[in-house]
Amino acid sequence: MTQNSITGFKTGEALIFRGEPFVILSVRTKHLGRGGAIYRTRIRNLKTGTILEKAFRPTDKFETVDLSLQTMSFMYQSEDEVFFMDPQTYDQVSLPIKKIGSFSRFLKEGEKYRLQFIDDQLVGVLPPVKIKRRVIQSPNAVAGNTATSATKRVIVEGDVEIETPLFIKNDDLIIIRTEDGAYVSKAQEKK
Repeated sequence: MTQNSITGFKTGEALIFRGEPFVILSVRTKHLGRGGAIYRTRIRNLKTGTILEKAFRPTDKFETVDLSLQTMSFMYQSEDEVFFMDPQTYDQVSLPIKKIGSFSRFLKEGEKYRLQFIDDQLVGVLPPVKIKRRVIQSPNAVAGNTATSATKRVIVEGDVEIETPLFIKNDDLIIIRTEDGAYVSKAQEKK
């Protein structure tokens, strides 16, 4: 395993931090003038699923982890595990929900996801940045409450509650940012 500076890592890549494998969820750079830069990261432990927010200097070096990605279809979820299937070989794998984190609420049956493997062992799911979900329950907008950027809470597929603008209604297809579950925009319907 090679040692790389934190500047060489990108979202989705894995590294060894404090003796444990972590995957980078996000990296933000903050320049401090003469003091150099600080790299603020969100990293997830691939063994426990714990998410940490850490700041690193460009001189910090870490071992890389050979993380392979494989696309598989989500099948179903039990109480504490989720199950995926390889569409070519029909092989099935499972993963504890705690290793996926908050993204597990957005999993949709039949949808394909990129799974992370270390030495042929499933360790996590690389969530897409944005997903599309259909609104299944939306309260009507009330006239007169549009003086500010008013919002309402709707329920999308999978019984997930999302805060959206007032113009969203039942059966609309919306785009959601998976990192924080925030509404992004209304999706274009394919005709």
